[in-house]
Amino acid sequence: MRPLHALFREYEWVHMGIGILGNLSFFIGSIFFLFESLKNSGVWLFIGGSLGMLIGTVGRAIVRMETKAMRARRDHRAAHGQA
Repeated sequence: MRPLHALFREYEWVHMGIGILGNLSFFIGSIFFLFESLKNSGVWLFIGGSLGMLIGTVGRAIVRMETKAMRARRDHRAAHGQA
């Protein structure tokens, strides 16, 4: 098993947590845009939120691709009588 893929699969909850933090950053940033004194902070929350959502989504995509590949390898071995 490839170590990086194992890391992504074993810690799938991390991707979800990063995505949730990204969404929360977007929400708080939206509120900050309502106040002139907080607009600069709102921009940085949007930037951080979008990065968090990107990392979370890429992690989930890797988990899905790796899971699909593992199933295909398992099905291939089963079809050819391998253990």
